[in-house]
Amino acid sequence: MRRIRAAASWIGLLAGGAALAVAAAPVVVPATLAGRLLAAADDPGALAEIRLERAATPDSLNAGLDAALAAEDEDLALSFLALAEARGIAIDPARRVRVEALAQGRPLRAARDFALGAVSGEAEGTAGLAGSLAADVTGIGDLRDLLREGGRYARAEPYDPLLLGMALVGLPLTLATWTAGAGAAPRTGMTVLKAARRGGRLSPALAASLGRTVRAGLDREAVARAVAATARLDLAGARAAAGLAIRPGTVARLTNLAGDTLVLGRRTGQRGVMQVLGLARDPADLARAVRLSERLGPRTRAALALLGRGALALGGGLAALASALLAGLGWCLGLALFCRRLGLLLGRLIWRRPVRRTAAGRARDTQGEGTMPAAPHRVRPI
Repeated sequence: MRRIRAAASWIGLLAGGAALAVAAAPVVVPATLAGRLLAAADDPGALAEIRLERAATPDSLNAGLDAALAAEDEDLALSFLALAEARGIAIDPARRVRVEALAQGRPLRAARDFALGAVSGEAEGTAGLAGSLAADVTGIGDLRDLLREGGRYARAEPYDPLLLGMALVGLPLTLATWTAGAGAAPRTGMTVLKAARRGGRLSPALAASLGRTVRAGLDREAVARAVAATARLDLAGARAAAGLAIRPGTVARLTNLAGDTLVLGRRTGQRGVMQVLGLARDPADLARAVRLSERLGPRTRAALALLGRGALALGGGLAALASALLAGLGWCLGLALFCRRLGLLLGRLIWRRPVRRTAAGRARDTQGEGTMPAAPHRVRPI
């Protein structure tokens, strides 16, 4: 009976070990990845590096490079080449030749983008931003937006809160740029944001978030005074009223956002900024994008193209990652129990316990000793 129980114990142990071995790949590998992603949740650069291990395949890099070439986006094409080099993935020489050919058409694209930016305010690339900035730095763009959107706001008609808020913030920045040059950097960042809004490049979530911020910070009477001064072509009065029409906290948020936008533009180009603005859900995402660009450098745009918002945050897969991590911890617990049971069985094989006598057996031994004949008495010889 004892041998049957021992055999059953070994069979159960082997079955448990087989189950752990089968579950190792589908449980442990995702759990390891989940643990790494959760540990890097607060570091966009590390998070993107981990996700690029799977996303940056030869097929995905070639497809992204072809899309960049089709859009005549030289910066994005160069970013894909940088990412391929970092991952050790070979790129077809014909594609490299096409990337080099984009540089030949750069002057023509720059002239086209500058004209579009100056006329419509929609910046496409650095030249387009220069055209938009040429209109904004004179105050014409801000006055135009203030007159149109501020008039609608004063009449309680539908208006664009972002364009109105950026016009109110932009007028004092323009004055600072004229007088001391102190507002040049925020002025440039604000122009990028306005161009993104006009061109429909802001994500709906980011536009809604900024819209709520601006609405909460407007002063209707001061806006009406700014609009009236603009209608009279009173530039100084319009700037003075604009400074009172929006709360300082709202001004600080928009100015900080403009600063992050400017930093991104220097590192990724203006198209890279538009790429981020189309993915971000709130101003915090732009701050994460700045940190991402610090780590990835020229690979930033390619990472954003491959990963989307996953390059900035964990996103909606947080619950799935936590479940995978818990499954991995459960597997580790099962492995620990398996090792414990295996050690016990091996110990029983190596060090066998002495057979314990039962109470009945000890009683029989005692009775037997009591009935044993006494030893014969030996008589010493005389």
